[in-house]
Amino acid sequence: MTAFVRPDKIAPANRRHRPSGAAGATLRAIFLWCLLVVGSLIFLQLTEWRDAASSALWWLRSVVDLIGLAIPFALFAGGVALSRVLPRSRHLVRASVVAGIGLSAFSYLFTAWIEPMVHYRYLVSSGPETAARVEFGPQTPSGVLRNLRFVEENPPHEHSLSVDAPNEHPPNVLRWILHRPAVLAVFGLINVFLGVFSAQLTTTLRRGSRRNARVAIGVLGGIAFFVCIGIASPIEPFLRDGTLRPGVLSAWAPLALPLTEAWLLYYLIRRRRG
Repeated sequence: MTAFVRPDKIAPANRRHRPSGAAGATLRAIFLWCLLVVGSLIFLQLTEWRDAASSALWWLRSVVDLIGLAIPFALFAGGVALSRVLPRSRHLVRASVVAGIGLSAFSYLFTAWIEPMVHYRYLVSSGPETAARVEFGPQTPSGVLRNLRFVEENPPHEHSLSVDAPNEHPPNVLRWILHRPAVLAVFGLINVFLGVFSAQLTTTLRRGSRRNARVAIGVLGGIAFFVCIGIASPIEPFLRDGTLRPGVLSAWAPLALPLTEAWLLYYLIRRRRG
């Protein structure tokens, strides 16, 4: 006769493999990294923000923008947490996909919709001098598309990036702005698997070395990706000499870095396992 085992007597080694514990561990890890990233950026820009504006809407817009940027970066920690809670589990890939898509969707919501709408409310409340800046409404995807269609149907004599003349913005820059939130969201999904692969690759290291290696991979990889975004951006070439670099390609090209990194980590894991 099979003995009945109370749930509270289940060994911790068995209990930690259950998918039900993955969500909590992942969210805790991501929340802590988000706090670290957002807090660090707020500290670095505190003087600039204090001088720029004292409006509550301005501060809200800035914090929302930082949260949207921090979530894809912090998803690396979520991947590490999932690998710890579900080691070699058939649920690991599915949990990584669910966490990556779900939280990346929040990143897209923050960067593509909430931040532009809060910024729009701030500009509207600033007075009639900002009327030209809100000609096409908030810079959500629908607002950017309205702006893009207008510029394509009514091309200006000379393109400009002046915030007071959105009807003169280059179409390639508008396309880059339109695709950038989606690129950040996809990076978040990839970053989950970078965290999983990094955790699996460093399991044989000592505790301190393992932690340092994972932090280095996550932080340096995230910084390198955002540097690639800056390098691929069509804004600097346009300001320099008027070059109209393809906006869609400029937006998606930086993803080549994390994809290459994920392939390399996966290759090293497979090679080590033989």
